[in-house]
Amino acid sequence: MPVFYYDHIGDDMRTFYIFCMKREFVNLYRENSNSLFCILKHLYYMRKQELEYGYQLFHQLVEKIDKTKLDREIYIKYHNEMVYSKNEREHIINNLYKDEISILTIKKTYIFIQTNKNYSSFFNIIGNLGDEYFVCDFLNQDYFWINDIKILV
Repeated sequence: MPVFYYDHIGDDMRTFYIFCMKREFVNLYRENSNSLFCILKHLYYMRKQELEYGYQLFHQLVEKIDKTKLDREIYIKYHNEMVYSKNEREHIINNLYKDEISILTIKKTYIFIQTNKNYSSFFNIIGNLGDEYFVCDFLNQDYFWINDIKILV
């Protein structure tokens, strides 16, 4: 009898990093998001010898996230829904009807989402926060501004 094992992340999960960009960089890179992605990708894959420079550059680009406020907003939005649960640091959507599993973790300078879909339900609430959120999936070379998502049916 075969046994199937899925780790915490699971197989075929996408990993999205969502950054709250500073307003001047939103204006600068709105129409040239490929350049912004290349900068963030370089920072993501940076060697240890370059970390001090990378740290300075990263903090010039992104705003700190108010973790408590965002955590509360997500909880208020989803807490009555059957598909939602929350543990200490993670917000989880396990929607059997949409075949979606999404796990959201809020860090100081980015939001981390792991999902089995190309579009996470968490994108809805983050998109309502403003247009300064830039989404990157470094492994799949995918990137977009949160308010520029267009779902094709």
